[in-house]
Amino acid sequence: MRKIHLYVNMLFLSLCVSFSSCQNDNYLEPEVIPKKYSYIIPNRISFDFSQQSKNSNSIIPYNNSLILRNIGDSNISGEFIVLAFDSNEKNYNNLSFIKRDDILSLGKNKSLADIQMEQTNLLFSDENVVASILNFNDAISDHKLNGFYKGELNIYTDDNEFLKNLICTGYIDYQGKFMFFVEEDDEDNIVVLEGNINTGNWISGKILKRDGTNLSPIVNITTDLLNLNGTNLSGKVSITEESNDRILQFNLTHQN
Repeated sequence: MRKIHLYVNMLFLSLCVSFSSCQNDNYLEPEVIPKKYSYIIPNRISFDFSQQSKNSNSIIPYNNSLILRNIGDSNISGEFIVLAFDSNEKNYNNLSFIKRDDILSLGKNKSLADIQMEQTNLLFSDENVVASILNFNDAISDHKLNGFYKGELNIYTDDNEFLKNLICTGYIDYQGKFMFFVEEDDEDNIVVLEGNINTGNWISGKILKRDGTNLSPIVNITTDLLNLNGTNLSGKVSITEESNDRILQFNLTHQN
């Protein structure tokens, strides 16, 4: 009799295990819905980002991809750039990645899909992503200084005494809008240069400190405006650092 009870218990246990296994086999992972973010250059192009985590049990890191949509009235060719930052403070220390690539004859109402980018742990937004067109391969309309640059910023006193040298990375877009990022970890004042380069290469812009606050406006030196000679971008501007007048000299190289 005891053996019969033992057999019954064993059978019941086996059925329970089998039922549980079947449930696990039939369990469907929850659908992962990509997170979306778009940045639009009106009447030109839309940057449509898609961010999806590796699996449903892990929110991050995100697998990032990009679709470029032509929302203008004509075909588009050119070069684009995307910069993502690990926080809302857009400086080189927080830079997550730079994506720079070509656009080859993107037709009206057409899309360039599945552009893969590096994984990140951040959700894209207006505060931590910069997306721009460096040029539209239009020699007439594109700004003459457009491009991606690397090089040095040299800082002098107004008496021409050398103070420091700063390694710099940045870009000038098709309209002349620029952002340059200083790479030194120990530099807290002259960290970001941003603004616009207008007709005749006159600059309107400012210097930002590491925390994103303003350090100084950028003042043109009329005798030494920005100039691109081959691949070398040079010129001087005047800034103020801790109530002292400074000369900032550009020595940047255009990156092909």
